[in-house]
Amino acid sequence: MDIETIQKRVQDGNYLVKSHAIIHALKEGFERQHIIEAVLNGKIIEEYPDSERVLICGNAILAKDVDIYLHVVCEYADPVYIEFVTAYIPDEIEWEKPPFKRRKR
Repeated sequence: MDIETIQKRVQDGNYLVKSHAIIHALKEGFERQHIIEAVLNGKIIEEYPDSERVLICGNAILAKDVDIYLHVVCEYADPVYIEFVTAYIPDEIEWEKPPFKRRKR
């Protein structure tokens, strides 16, 4: 699955937000709109073809002059919908400095 197809489905409103993504959003202080924004502005940084999922890293604006990077795991198994499985703010301990597109070795 390529990023353009994922972004087109999201732009068309063909996405579902799973409870795990909502829980992370509540705990970490971002909202559904930030997940969508990160996907629409993001790039695929990891692929998991066995589970028909990708990890997207994208930027989202939380407030004036406050932006963050989000990681969003998207499942594309459904022929119409993209499912946001989870979304979280990447941990600087596990990921290289912003834009958090590479895991530390």
